[in-house]
Amino acid sequence: MLVFPRWKVALIILTLALGVLFAVPSFLPDRIVSKLPAAMQTRVNLGLDLSGGSHLLLEANPDDVAKQRVENMEEQVRTALRRDQPRIAIGDISRKDGKLSFMVRDNSQVDAAVERLRPLTQGAGMTGQRDFNVEVVDGNTIVITPTQAGIDKAINDSMDVATDVIRKRIDEMGTREPTIIRQGSNRIVVQVPGLQDPKALKDLLGQTAKLEFKLVDYAANPAEVAQGRAPVGSEILPYPDNRGGPPVIAVRRQVMVSGEDLIDAQQTYEQQSNTPVVSITFNSAGGRKFGRVTSENVNRPFAIILDGKVLSAPNINEPILGGSAQISGNFTVESANQLAIALRSGKLPVALTVVEERTVGPQLGADSIRAGILASAIAAGAVIIFMFLSYGRFGVYANLAVVINIFVILGVMGLLNATLTLPGIAGFVLTIGTAVDANVLIYERIREERRRGRGVVQAVEFGYKEASRTIFEANVTHAIAGGIMLALGSGPVKGFAIVLLIGIATSVFTAVTFTRMLAAHWLRKERPADIKMGIMRIVPDDTNIGFVAIRHWAFGLTALLTVLAVGAVGVKHLNLGVDFVGGLMIEAKFAEAPHLDKVRSSIERLNVGESSLQQFGDPKTVSIRLPVPDQGGAGASNLVVEKVRKAMTAEYPGVVFSRYDTVSGKVSGELIQNGILAVMLAVIGIAIFSWFRYEWQFGVSTFVAIMHDVLMTLGFFAVTQLEFDLNIVAAVLTIVGYSINDKMVIDDRIRENMRKYRKMDMKGLIDLSVNETLPRTVMTSVTVMLALAALLIFGGHVLRGFTAAMMLGIVVGTYSSVYVSSSLLITLGLKPQLTDKKSAKGIAGQGERVTARTADDGAQP
Repeated sequence: MLVFPRWKVALIILTLALGVLFAVPSFLPDRIVSKLPAAMQTRVNLGLDLSGGSHLLLEANPDDVAKQRVENMEEQVRTALRRDQPRIAIGDISRKDGKLSFMVRDNSQVDAAVERLRPLTQGAGMTGQRDFNVEVVDGNTIVITPTQAGIDKAINDSMDVATDVIRKRIDEMGTREPTIIRQGSNRIVVQVPGLQDPKALKDLLGQTAKLEFKLVDYAANPAEVAQGRAPVGSEILPYPDNRGGPPVIAVRRQVMVSGEDLIDAQQTYEQQSNTPVVSITFNSAGGRKFGRVTSENVNRPFAIILDGKVLSAPNINEPILGGSAQISGNFTVESANQLAIALRSGKLPVALTVVEERTVGPQLGADSIRAGILASAIAAGAVIIFMFLSYGRFGVYANLAVVINIFVILGVMGLLNATLTLPGIAGFVLTIGTAVDANVLIYERIREERRRGRGVVQAVEFGYKEASRTIFEANVTHAIAGGIMLALGSGPVKGFAIVLLIGIATSVFTAVTFTRMLAAHWLRKERPADIKMGIMRIVPDDTNIGFVAIRHWAFGLTALLTVLAVGAVGVKHLNLGVDFVGGLMIEAKFAEAPHLDKVRSSIERLNVGESSLQQFGDPKTVSIRLPVPDQGGAGASNLVVEKVRKAMTAEYPGVVFSRYDTVSGKVSGELIQNGILAVMLAVIGIAIFSWFRYEWQFGVSTFVAIMHDVLMTLGFFAVTQLEFDLNIVAAVLTIVGYSINDKMVIDDRIRENMRKYRKMDMKGLIDLSVNETLPRTVMTSVTVMLALAALLIFGGHVLRGFTAAMMLGIVVGTYSSVYVSSSLLITLGLKPQLTDKKSAKGIAGQGERVTARTADDGAQP
C-alpha cells in the first residue's frame, strides 16, 4: 500500500491540481474570468443569502390546466363541425364536471361528427392513451372526456412553456444571472440575485398575459348581468375600471383575436390625453381577423380582456385596419411597460401563484460572506495548530490535505455550476473539522501498532490499511444522511447537502490517498528508525476506563434525559420558524436596540395580524413574524411588508429591513413532512446498513443511540426556544451522520477484537475496544468543536441555531457512542464470534501477523 509508481504519483498530483485550478476562477473578478478559455470559466454561484436578492416559488393549479384544455377543445369542436361541408348542427355545449357534452340535431350525422372529432385528440406521450375520449351517449349526445394521461402531459407541457416564458420576462427586465428551474410536477423556482424588492417581479410573473379581444354582448339584460346571469353564448367578466358603470360586463365567448397573433407590444402614450397605453402589432393573420371583425361591427363595443378581466371596452367607430391597436386602461408607465413585456414574451399557459418568497438584502449577504470567511479562516487555523501539536509531521500532512480539499471542493462545485449558500459555508467549516477525522483514525492506528511492536514501515502500512476500511464504512453512513438531505431537502438544506457530499468524496481522496503518498515518500527518502508524533496528547496511551461497569447507570441517565427531552417538546413545544408554520418573517436591523413592547404596539396599530417579536442575534436586530394575509393574492404580503416598513421607518429612523420570508401554509406543511421523513429515513437507512454490515445487534443499538441524539437535540431547542427552521433540520441530519460515524469506528473495532479474542469476556472486549478508539473519538470531537466554535462566535446570527445544534449533537453523540451504543450490545446478547461473514474466509490465515493477546496476559508481539 506504500508503493507509489511515478505514474500514480503524477495522476494524484494532476487530479488535485485540476481541482485547485478549477477553483481559481471563483476568486477572480468578472473581467478576468471573461478572458479565460471557456473550459476555465467555471465559477461557484453565490446563493441569495450571500449575494442578496429574491427567491420565489411559483405553483400552478393542475385544475386550471384541465379547465383550459376543455375550453380550448370547445373552440376546436365548434370549428371542426362548422368548417367543412356539410355543416353539422349541434346544440349548446356543456362543460359540466370537466367534460364537453352536446347533442347532434340530426341523428344521421352523429357518426360523421365523431369522425371529425377523433382527429382532434392526440396521443398522451408513451402511455398508449389518447388525451381525450370521444363517445356517444343516448344515441345523439357526444361526450368528450379528458383522460388523466392527457392531463398529466398537458401539465408537463404547460410547465415547460411557463418556465421558458418566465425566463424571457425576467431577461427583459435586464436582471443578472437569474435561476429559473422546475421543481416537481407543477412548481417553478425563480431566484434573481441583486433584486431586493420582488414586488415588480411578482406582478410581472403573476400575469398570465392571456390577451383576448371579444365583442360586448350589448343585447344582454343589464339587471341579469348584474346578478351574474349571461345569455347563451356569452359570459360574465369583471370590469373593475368601468368608470361609473357596473363592475361586470357580458361579452361573447367567441374570441375575435387573441394574444397568440401578436408580434410586438410596446409602452407608448395616447396622443390626445398623453396617458400611458400599450401599442400592439398583430401578425398578418391577426391583422386580417381584427380588420374583418371591426368592419362587421362598426358602432358596437368590444372588450380588451387580460387574464379574465376587462381592461377597457371601447366603441368601434370605424374599421381598425393595418394590424395595430392600442390597449388603454388605468395604466401607469411602469404597469404599461410590465404588460408590454408580458405580452412580448408570450402568455403563460397556466396561472402561477407565489407560495414561497424569500428576500435578502445586499448588506446581510455581504455580512454573511465576511462572517463565513472569518469563521472558516479561524476554524482552519485552530484545526491546523491542533493537528500539528498532536501529530507533528503527520499533522502537517493532514493540514495540507485539508487546505487542498477546500480548493478541490470549490473546483468540483464550479464544474457542477453549484450554488454556495450560507449553510454551504457551514458545510465547509464542518468539512474542515471532519476531514481530519480520517487522518486521526489513521494516525491513532499507527500509534497503536507502534506500541504493539511493529516496525515503522509496517505500522504506517497497517495503519492506513485498517483505518481505510473503517473510513469507507463511516463515510457511507455519512453519505446516506447527505443523500437524503439532497433528495428531500429544500433551499438551505440542499445547499448544505451539496457541500457535504462533495466534501465526503474529496476528503477521502485527500486524507487517505494524498497523505499516504506523502508518508510513503518520507519513509522511502528518510528511512526513519522511529515515528515521532506531536507533543500534545489528550488521552493517555494507558487509559483503561471501565465503561461497561456503569452501563446501568448510563442507561438510566439516558432514559431520564430522553423522557425529559420528549416532555420539553410536548410541554413547551418547538419554536418553529416560518419555514414550518407558514407566515411572514421580517428581519429588521435598528440603529439602536429598541424596546420590543413598543415595536409590538406600533405593529398592532397597523392591523396586519398578531405579531411575534424576538431579538435575533444581537439586541439591534429584531425578527418580526406575522401571519400571511388571507386575501389579496400574491401582492398582499408585499403590502404588509411595505406597511410595516413605513411605520418602522417613521418611528425608528435608520431601520433597515435586511430580509423577509413568506411561506404559505401548504409549503410549510410539506416542509414539516419532508423534514420528519428525512430524519427517519436517515436513521432507519443507517441502522439497516449497520445491521447488514455487522450483526442485527449493531443495527438495533445504532438506532437506539441515534434516536437518543435526535430527541436530545429537539429537547434542547424546546428548552432554549431557539428558532427551529430548515437549517436545524440540516443540523439534525448531520448529527445523525456524525453520530453513526463515531459509532461505526467503535463497532468496527469491536468486530475486529471479536475475531482476535474469541475467548475474551464480552464486557472486557467492549471496554478494550472503546478504550482503544477513545483517542480517536476525543480527537475528532475536539477538532470539530474547534471548527464549530469559530462558526458560533464569528459565523453570524443566521447560523447560530445551526451551530448550537451541531455542538450539542457532538456532545450527546460522543456520549451515546461510548456509554450507550456499545454497552447496549451486551444487553442485546451479542457473543464473541466471526461477525463479518463476507470476510470469514481466510481470516485465520490473515491473523494480521500479530500474536493475539489473551484477556489475561495482555502480551504484545
